[in-house]
Amino acid sequence: MPHQPSLSPTPHGRAVPDQFTTEVDLAAPAEEVFRHLTDPAAMVRWMGQHAVLEPVPGGAFEIDINGVPIRGQYLELDPPRRVLVSWGVAGNAGLPPGATEVEFTLTPIPGGTRLRLVHRGLPPDEAQLHATGWPHFLDRLVTAAAGADPGPDPWGGWAEP
Repeated sequence: MPHQPSLSPTPHGRAVPDQFTTEVDLAAPAEEVFRHLTDPAAMVRWMGQHAVLEPVPGGAFEIDINGVPIRGQYLELDPPRRVLVSWGVAGNAGLPPGATEVEFTLTPIPGGTRLRLVHRGLPPDEAQLHATGWPHFLDRLVTAAAGADPGPDPWGGWAEP
């Protein structure tokens, strides 16, 4: 499925990306995909090099992704159907910790799970970066959730400006 940012109208009638929405099918049960969103060891298999995850409402959601310190918290969990987290970057005034929300919705399908990701509240200067990053990492999740090793992240030297 294509990864496309959705558009929302502004008060002036122009459309700007303020969220990124995509879906991906995984050859894994929802419980396994959910584990990859809540277990630190499973999370770093597909995204990041270090994670502190406390999967309870108000618990830490912290991932270091190729030098970018993502900081937020779990807002809602409905195992194994939904995870809602706040998301931002430590030290980034334009996207501070907890400034946006990422919602993962898991739906059983024949042969696995459909994951729908919605990243809400993205500032315009961050929208394209996230529209590029999410498909990259979700492709790695497809591999990891199926039990295979996605290998080292080829974006290992990538860092947010």
